[in-house]
Amino acid sequence: MSLFKKPEPKNIFLGKNKVIKYLKKTDQKTTQNDLLKLYTDGTLEEILSKYSFDLIEVYVDGNYKLGLDLQINIRKGNKNIGIDFLSDNYETCFYLAGCTPEDVENSIVRYDYKDFDLDVLLKELESKFG
Repeated sequence: MSLFKKPEPKNIFLGKNKVIKYLKKTDQKTTQNDLLKLYTDGTLEEILSKYSFDLIEVYVDGNYKLGLDLQINIRKGNKNIGIDFLSDNYETCFYLAGCTPEDVENSIVRYDYKDFDLDVLLKELESKFG
């Protein structure tokens, strides 16, 4: 009865070409640009696949003049975490499927890039799924 079998979610990685063009035009050394480089060379995908997330979505938003923002959405069961890597800080939000937009907005926590470590962040976020 494969007709009624629910398909497995597929991980999504969008915007790599936009990032490649952006990185060619900028020589700024920032944590955000380092993350964008990890995204374009496939390292970010490898890092994220080490964790037990059901779904991984990576998007790039913005334009070349103002800079690009990297957004990662991860899911396990009905629990979701969004991570927005902005130019001067990053934000995380933890929410359950079906919650209200206000619940998502109230769960946003903003951090500075000081002493930023992607692996430490992902381990911390993975523990929230437990």
